[in-house]
Amino acid sequence: MSDPLRIIHGRFGRVVLVRLDHSMVVHAHRECHIVFKIGGADIQFGVGAKEYPVTAHSALMINAWEPHYYHYRETEAKTVLLAFYLNPHWLKEVDRRFAGSTHPKFFERPVEVLTPRLARGRDDVLDALGQLEPPNVQDTENLIASIFSEILTLSPPRTLPQLASERVDRDYDARIRKIVERMLGDGDVLSRPEDLAASAGLSRAQFFRLFKKSTGLPPALFLSMLKMEASLEKVAQRDISLQDIAFDLGFDTAGNFTRFFVGMQGFAPSKYRKLLEVV
Repeated sequence: MSDPLRIIHGRFGRVVLVRLDHSMVVHAHRECHIVFKIGGADIQFGVGAKEYPVTAHSALMINAWEPHYYHYRETEAKTVLLAFYLNPHWLKEVDRRFAGSTHPKFFERPVEVLTPRLARGRDDVLDALGQLEPPNVQDTENLIASIFSEILTLSPPRTLPQLASERVDRDYDARIRKIVERMLGDGDVLSRPEDLAASAGLSRAQFFRLFKKSTGLPPALFLSMLKMEASLEKVAQRDISLQDIAFDLGFDTAGNFTRFFVGMQGFAPSKYRKLLEVV
């Protein structure tokens, strides 16, 4: 399994420093995120239907709702990545230009070449993570905001009206919209796609087709996304056992929960909890 080196949670979202040694299945997030390679071998990271290089000279940007994955390949030097998962509410507070960060086409392209300023921002965050004490909250937020600003200088953000007019090849069916709003509002991670189809008054085939057309994600992937969000939130609460978390999220055993978590994150929830710091 992959080896997490530092994990920080804060108002900004999450920062994860990890040495990769495990594949990650196709998954998605409701927040955008940015990935830098810190050391080891160059890799290919799947975003949508294509694979893109992750090197020391580039930044990988993944939009909210965008399916992505990583196929681990044996290399002499394990790859170390620094990943930022950015809370859209915090981004909006920092700068109104960031208000559209949850749009599935917020980043126009997935790869940007590192500028000197972007490389300095990455290195400053890395230096902060290298300290034994927890990083200063305000300093961390300022560093992350400066990285995001620099990336958007390279690829200027479109305004909310521009994003709203951007065609995303989606046509929300009213029945699907109602189901999605309920899932997001209630944090429903236990429903099966078949049950959701029945509650919408649709056949399984109709539901799967309309759900993918409306959200861009298959129902199972959407549910996995919500389940992963709930997993991260619960793992951060150290007074809840991993076994209880597994049962709360609908897993038959703690082992099945661990396999799910490893598939999404590359490492076990016990490792995540052990290294997690909240600032």
